[in-house]
Amino acid sequence: MSQAEVSNSIGEKLRWWLAIAAVIGGVVGNLYFEDELKTILRVLILFGGILLGALIAATTVKGRSFFAFVKSANIERQKIVWPTRNETLQTTMIVIVVVVIIGLFLSLVDFFFSWLVGYFFG
Repeated sequence: MSQAEVSNSIGEKLRWWLAIAAVIGGVVGNLYFEDELKTILRVLILFGGILLGALIAATTVKGRSFFAFVKSANIERQKIVWPTRNETLQTTMIVIVVVVIIGLFLSLVDFFFSWLVGYFFG
């Protein structure tokens, strides 16, 4: 390993530890001020720690690749074509009808086998 790789690796690890410490700090701050501060302020402390940790983590190589993945996943999510209200209602009705038909069929099968068992053993 070269000196640049070692220092880069140490810098990466240090930033990850700082990110983890920021998140833990937000959680501990939320718990520590449980009786002294209002809930909204404690929630802001918690989210502040998480946000600070995410910002620090975003400066690392793995953090940048993770946020690039999240960005591309969001782009793919925007390409989803959601069904219309009419399509949703039609699909729901089809499911309800199929469930009722299968329920009736299973009831008939149960009735038949109950009658069969009663006929032979009853």
